[in-house]
Amino acid sequence: MDWPDLKPHKLVIYSTVWCGDCRRLKGVFEENGVDFEERDIDADPEAAALLKTRTGRGAIPYVEINGQAFVRGWHDEDPMRWNEMTFLSEIDEALTGN
Repeated sequence: MDWPDLKPHKLVIYSTVWCGDCRRLKGVFEENGVDFEERDIDADPEAAALLKTRTGRGAIPYVEINGQAFVRGWHDEDPMRWNEMTFLSEIDEALTGN
């Protein structure tokens, strides 16, 4: 899985304006030419409720893929809170079910 592989998919980033991890993730998508929609969970209570229902968490950022799977957009286990390889691997797993 690589960034160009994401282009045909409908991607929605659940975020807020104050979230640094959210800004970083959106920047990475933009740098790689990957289109996405954004749902601000502070401004959109329905988005917040959907995120909580589907992931069991209110943490952000999350990426919804094709209206089905959710993948986290941060990595607590990484000192920088972001690992591109981990993210792309988790996206691949969500898309393939492996």
